[in-house]
Amino acid sequence: MDEDIWYIFKGDELLLYSASIPRLPHSSEVAPLVSSSVRSGKLSLGYREAFWAEVPSDLLIPSKMVPMGLREVGALLGEEVFAEAGRAFQIMNWYRRAFFCVSCGAPLRDSSDDHARECISCGSIFYPPISPAVIVAVERDGKILLARNVRFPPGRYSVIAGFVEPGESLEEAVRREVREEVSLEIRDLQYFGSQSWPFPHSLMVGFTAHWASGEIRVDGKEIEDAGWFAPDEMPDLPQGVSISRKLIEHFRSVHTPHGG
Repeated sequence: MDEDIWYIFKGDELLLYSASIPRLPHSSEVAPLVSSSVRSGKLSLGYREAFWAEVPSDLLIPSKMVPMGLREVGALLGEEVFAEAGRAFQIMNWYRRAFFCVSCGAPLRDSSDDHARECISCGSIFYPPISPAVIVAVERDGKILLARNVRFPPGRYSVIAGFVEPGESLEEAVRREVREEVSLEIRDLQYFGSQSWPFPHSLMVGFTAHWASGEIRVDGKEIEDAGWFAPDEMPDLPQGVSISRKLIEHFRSVHTPHGG
């Protein structure tokens, strides 16, 4: 009989079982950790169930367990595990903070309705928050717009991204972000795909677009540099399974000659 899979976090890092290739631990391998957990719960994955737990930050972990950041987990174990671990992390992270009702101030308790929590006094129901954000690959004459955010590691560039503001459509948010960050207007906006991004609870909605008018002028606050890059002259790029890297690789696949 298959054992249950556990997503166990110590701080913001996921604990993996250190085999020849690190993997997600099974129930029999995490019993001492689960018994020491601060919080734990069931994780509904649609076609199956798993479990999550948060252990104290000062807990001594077993020698067979190794902590790893979620980005590194995605690079090592693939997009499916990254998505599931991100779901577990977002739920755990919300449980760290969801103690009192924002309507009346009474304590919250676990609800039988999925991952919700409910107020013991007024009955209000609360769910883990999701913050929608947009991300876009803008093309001009066979080159892609890449920008350097002030928070990036040295030398790192990526596509333009930002959070959706109240009252905006996704398309309006894309145009505003490009205009605010690099002073460009865009056209031919098309949906590309989406990705849950657990840092801490974003939903990234990706688009492609073409340059319409304007010259690059960075805002100097979020963006410190930006430019147009050909497929064969890329700077340091985001790693792993991020939708930003997927957008860039899509551009490269379209504009790189076969066999080139």
